[in-house]
Amino acid sequence: MPSQTPPIICKNCALMLAQLVYRRHWWFPLVREPLVLGMRILAACNGIDARRHAVRNPECKGCIRFMKAELEEKSATFRFLNNLIGDYFSSLRNSLLTQAELDEAKRFAKEAMEQERENGHDIRE
Repeated sequence: MPSQTPPIICKNCALMLAQLVYRRHWWFPLVREPLVLGMRILAACNGIDARRHAVRNPECKGCIRFMKAELEEKSATFRFLNNLIGDYFSSLRNSLLTQAELDEAKRFAKEAMEQERENGHDIRE
């Protein structure tokens, strides 16, 4: 029996935040993309495919949040590395955004999560 994917709880829309920062700071992809590539490599090594998660909002399809949640569960290497740099990365990203943008990303994620519950769908389907 295949293991069930962990529940996904979105506190903010990571994709929305990344896109905002990418538009303003040419160098930010040079920081973020190697980290995302590392997560994709670890995901492949652990048999994780974030695209297989069924989501109601098409913008959420393949979101790294799914990959990250599974990596937290399945990869000690990811947990170690994320504990080392995850908070620093989030602080850097958030420092490049306005409070209004952070609030909008939280609102968007909350609405997406509520939509899933209202429709009776588990975000992990």
